[in-house]
Amino acid sequence: MWSALGHPGFRWLFISSFISTIGSKIHRVALLFVAYQETQNAVWVSLILGAQFVASALLGPLLGPLADRYDRRVLMVIADLARAFLVACIPLFAMDTMPLLMLIAFSMAALEALHYSASQSAIPELVPESSLDAANGLMTFVARFADVTFVALAGVLVANVGPAPAFWIDATSYLISSAFLALLPPLRGKDGRGNYFASVVTGLQILWQNPVLSRTVGTLALAAAFGSVEAALGIVYAVGALKVGVQGFGVLEALMAGGAILGLFATMPLIRRFSREAVFLAGLGAFGVFMASTGLFPHPLWAGVAMLALGFLNTMFIVPARSIIQLAAPSEVRGRVMAAFGATMQSAVLMGTFLAGVLEPRLGVLAVLFLSGMAVSLIALTVRLRGGIPRPSQQEAA
Repeated sequence: MWSALGHPGFRWLFISSFISTIGSKIHRVALLFVAYQETQNAVWVSLILGAQFVASALLGPLLGPLADRYDRRVLMVIADLARAFLVACIPLFAMDTMPLLMLIAFSMAALEALHYSASQSAIPELVPESSLDAANGLMTFVARFADVTFVALAGVLVANVGPAPAFWIDATSYLISSAFLALLPPLRGKDGRGNYFASVVTGLQILWQNPVLSRTVGTLALAAAFGSVEAALGIVYAVGALKVGVQGFGVLEALMAGGAILGLFATMPLIRRFSREAVFLAGLGAFGVFMASTGLFPHPLWAGVAMLALGFLNTMFIVPARSIIQLAAPSEVRGRVMAAFGATMQSAVLMGTFLAGVLEPRLGVLAVLFLSGMAVSLIALTVRLRGGIPRPSQQEAA
């Protein structure tokens, strides 16, 4: 997996992402803490989180053509510098003004969506296809390692010295990240300068008309609509069903993140032995089985085993899925495809959160987890029986 760092361009992108992700994790804890501390009302916390979801789901596809028209390196640098400025505004004059804080959170999520489409579409240009899975695995490692290591540290930091230093750390991380991004080679998009909104539509059309993209993204989105129920009900499951309290919830979340890191070291050998498409569907199907088991066997020991397996299997299907999408998307529209993919997944997660809120009071957390897990496995099995995921052709990847 680490061999991908032998490519200088990707190495700078990896270091940049690692630094900015650390800051983002600290920022997120501080942001939610400020929203609740200043208002003593969970409504503002929900509104801020909702603003971030809306920005990602709606503005992501609208900003996608930028990554196909302009230098992706420049776009990522601009996104990081703009986020550094916005984060610095919070301790300066926005900490006690909730509407302004929500506007900043909305703008940050929009810039993150732009950065995501530019960075994800740049990866296939920075590494050869033989290193693509390793590169995507390392980008997944960045997020998971930050979850395990820096979320808890962020809580300690905010609790002991207040949220303002956390925001300054995040702003600094974006500045450092932008400096490393400036070391990347030019990554100019290949799209023309036609009608901008027609370009947005074209990206969405390709996502659903291309058989590889439509089946891969459709499978992931439908599975996420059920699989994200686990994330929404995790605290209810730990406190209400397992009786392990908030501390137990934290342990389960850490086990899942740790499993995701372990999964990185198994995924690449599996892809080399089988195929990206086979590993993707197998990982997704097994994920559903373990998720359903948490509803069948609500015991703390088994829950720990299951969470470790869920993290492992999440990596096992998400890494090859990203490689499949990157290779199947024509290079001149890759930015729009990745933006639309990100927006689709955000929408699916939002649907799963809504589904959890509707079903849990009626069926109970254990039944919802069991049924949702079985739905994920059924989706993977159905796709497999219908021929699986087609392999991207060389023409599509060009």
